[in-house]
Amino acid sequence: MQLVSDRGRKIIMNIQNNIPADDQQRLEYQIQLIAEGRKEALAFLYQQTKAAVHAFLLSYLNYYDAEDAMQDTYIGIYRSAKNYQPQGKPMAWIFGIAKYTAFMKIRSSQRETTLPEENWKLIEEELPAINFEEKDLLRNLLLRLSAEEYRIILLHAVSGLKFREISELFNLPLSTTLSKYRRAMKKLKQSWKEESNDEEP
Repeated sequence: MQLVSDRGRKIIMNIQNNIPADDQQRLEYQIQLIAEGRKEALAFLYQQTKAAVHAFLLSYLNYYDAEDAMQDTYIGIYRSAKNYQPQGKPMAWIFGIAKYTAFMKIRSSQRETTLPEENWKLIEEELPAINFEEKDLLRNLLLRLSAEEYRIILLHAVSGLKFREISELFNLPLSTTLSKYRRAMKKLKQSWKEESNDEEP
């Protein structure tokens, strides 16, 4: 089963601590060891990729579902490692399994996700210059975004993915991703302005 498209395999990770080329090769080597049944290699891979995978899952699921999906994702990695074809982009392959896991989680619950209460702390950490009242307002405004708009903002602002990487991940034209991001930001700014005007005496 192909979990990601050929285009999706071209994704270059840029989350928090960017993984250099030699580490990418190290991850590929660990995947090869996992394919041989080496569970210690899976533990190493987990430590190296858990932050990126968790942030990615949070762009689809609420906090608790993402925690459950983390375990299923790494089980999927263990089971699928023998099918991995080394191309120098192990994170694209890992994200493909995570995305498949998230979709199965959504399908089983028969619902679309919006910004959950628990995820706000991730956004809040990225907004140190905003005071408590403003953070609370922005939090409520983010709830008005669609699931797709929220995912793009989370992956760009919190996870650190570039727009081109997000486009490749979701198999969207770059122009479409930029348009959706700008539309979401425009929606936030307009809602912010309206809320601020309502609060004026």
